[in-house]
Amino acid sequence: MIKKIFQLFVVIALFAAVSALADHFLSGALLAMAVVATPTTLSGMNATGLRKIMWDKKLREDSILPSVFTVLEAAIRIANNEVNIEKAGVFWIVNGSPEEGQSARFAMAKPLKKAPQYGTSNNPLGNEDEKTLLWTELFYNEIKKAVKFKKYGYDYNDTAYLKFVESYGPSLIQFYQGLRDTRIHQALLLRYAEELINAPFATTLYQTFNPNWIIPNLSDASLPAWDKDYPTRTNGAADSDSYYSNRTYSGGTSFAENVAVALLAASGTGSTPKNLLNIDTLFYISEYAPNELRIDPVMLDGIPSYVLLVPPRVKAWMLNPNKSGSLGEYFKSVADYKDPKRATIPGEVGRVCENLVIVADARYTTLTVGGSAGSYTLKPGFLNPGDNDDRNKTAWSNTSGSTNYVFDMCIGLGANAVAELLVDQLTTDLKESTNYGQIQGRGAYLGEGIQLPFWDKDAAGQLDGASKTLVYRGSFLVPVGRVDRVTVS
Repeated sequence: MIKKIFQLFVVIALFAAVSALADHFLSGALLAMAVVATPTTLSGMNATGLRKIMWDKKLREDSILPSVFTVLEAAIRIANNEVNIEKAGVFWIVNGSPEEGQSARFAMAKPLKKAPQYGTSNNPLGNEDEKTLLWTELFYNEIKKAVKFKKYGYDYNDTAYLKFVESYGPSLIQFYQGLRDTRIHQALLLRYAEELINAPFATTLYQTFNPNWIIPNLSDASLPAWDKDYPTRTNGAADSDSYYSNRTYSGGTSFAENVAVALLAASGTGSTPKNLLNIDTLFYISEYAPNELRIDPVMLDGIPSYVLLVPPRVKAWMLNPNKSGSLGEYFKSVADYKDPKRATIPGEVGRVCENLVIVADARYTTLTVGGSAGSYTLKPGFLNPGDNDDRNKTAWSNTSGSTNYVFDMCIGLGANAVAELLVDQLTTDLKESTNYGQIQGRGAYLGEGIQLPFWDKDAAGQLDGASKTLVYRGSFLVPVGRVDRVTVS
């Protein structure tokens, strides 16, 4: 009896084992038939040799250059641990709602300007000022980014303990931080960030250039004259990451042509450019920005100030005491500015000429002049997310047969330099699954628009390109020729 019970137990155990084995192979076969999409595998990530013993340490991600704009807004609002700004600051941030549509309009009243009547014999009737308004229109668009990964299988198991999948959320946030910086640089140079020249605005909004320029080694009369005509944009081919690194702007009667002519005149014809950020230029900026361009300052430490963003290469030359005319020669007497009670802006060099606060901008923009007179081209270069660097980082050259007319762009920021219409906050947890959830896609969405707030007298014709009454007093550009950081003999 005991022997029969034992035999029955063995049969049941064998049956259970065979059933489990069949289920395993059957489910595996069904799974193999169901999974049709394939995201990047370990071999696709150049990690075919990945093993747990090799990764038995904290995951280290590639470094990303920081954005000065992520800290600049908060930093310039604080002085001696107190809010000390009279206006909104560098950023004009507007929180909108979907009910407002794709744009929002704002008005600004112009001041009275006619002379008053003097004496008892003059009647004020007939000499009234009529209050007038200037209008600006802010836009927003969709900004979307997606990623994909496996949720189980060999590739997942080899990275699960690193929380590789979970890192996509922070990676998306980091991507959007870098993208925001790129878009701000685009707007400061070209009026609109990239999202606002795509559908549904592709045929209504056009890139142009910031109208305010201060060019070293150039007289006031030779500065580029603003032209209302939009330049021609030529995209060229997209790179492997889908960025248009060779996009140019041109037009014989456009502002782009005027800027190119002025840049080449200022840089000269020698082996190195002459438009440098020396002490003469800094004093020029200090006076010209408030009195001629009428850039509205921000209050920092109780002083009307402009934040001047300079590329690290320009900073290195500017602070080198061996460079004739550089700030380095005058640093102790002119720019020795430290207040222990105030938290300095990250990257800050110091206060110069009383109203300029110089801050290093690691994600600066470059501008390259190409073509010939009457058909010059301007090619901007930006640092895109993930350190996709489209900037021209080769030194300025005017050698016969080998020219490279490249300029590092310094940016002066005043009050309300950039307008940001935010309708939909960044959402990073949008999920899509296929094939039993083994392969999952996650997306991020943002409804926002960044632009320069140009003010126009005619609201109805705001964007028709015909108005010459555009007013913008938020920022200015200072192009500097690229030179070697040190003298090589």
